[in-house]
Amino acid sequence: MGSFLNKNTAILLVDKHMGKTSVHGKVDIVLTPSLYWIKRAFFELHFAAQALKYAPSVFEGSLPEGNYAYYALKQNKEYLLFAYDPDEIIATLEKCGIASSQIGNVYFAQNELAQISAPVKCNENDVLVSHNETIIQIPRSLVELSSIQDEIGEIKKLSKHKIALYKSSLRHSFKTLTPAFSILGALIVLYAVQLFFTYHEYSKVSDLPSVFQEYKLPPTSLQNASIEKKLLSDFKAQESFRKLTNAILKLPLSPAQRVQSIAYEKDLFKIVFDTQDKKALNELKIHIENSMGKRVEEVKVEKNTMRIKIL
Repeated sequence: MGSFLNKNTAILLVDKHMGKTSVHGKVDIVLTPSLYWIKRAFFELHFAAQALKYAPSVFEGSLPEGNYAYYALKQNKEYLLFAYDPDEIIATLEKCGIASSQIGNVYFAQNELAQISAPVKCNENDVLVSHNETIIQIPRSLVELSSIQDEIGEIKKLSKHKIALYKSSLRHSFKTLTPAFSILGALIVLYAVQLFFTYHEYSKVSDLPSVFQEYKLPPTSLQNASIEKKLLSDFKAQESFRKLTNAILKLPLSPAQRVQSIAYEKDLFKIVFDTQDKKALNELKIHIENSMGKRVEEVKVEKNTMRIKIL
């Protein structure tokens, strides 16, 4: 285990087999390979968010039992795919004496120690080394003992590639999940409203035969065709609504991204984010377009607002 103080924030190297440690204040965590898995893959895709949806398939059958989250990083012409179990990481941090309130940002050693020039100690028996552009964990007996570094002082600045532990962990603070629950609740309400209107329309159509009898109006093929067309239109709108709701729930939001509000009116969704990062919002736009296919008429991004017109 090694630690380093950078700009008044401690950086702590955390390994699955490390012992108890003493931490004062908030620390940024760098995970050793004992707490994540990595694979390299080639995709003809432009954005990491697009590659992320393939990660579960790439790792399928090669991970121990667990509740995994994934992270994708584009590197030259290939993608680095990470798999990690948030519950296991949080349990490890608790075992080491690090409270949830002390956890700052969380990173992978693969991204933060890529330039190490000597073995770095990660526990009493293992060290980290760089091999073929990959940070691996090996027994310390395989390297020259005098070359081992006890600290991670070579980290001058942490990268932007951090992960959020709460996305998959049920044991993490309920408070951090409140925004997600609020968004899910709003979508459920919207879905219930759509179902109500569809049922209302269906009820009116179901009552038509009794109306014809009461007023002695003979049903015609033209009237039936009109009713069928209306029901078909409602059905297609419902399908598009459900598909878009599912796509919004699966938005690949980074830890720094949040949805402030969602509104729906006359086949138009309006999503307000708490970021104006144009590149990030464009990635989210592509995610929506790919998920919806021909069921979306238009997706527009203006500042921090995304407007989605469904068919």
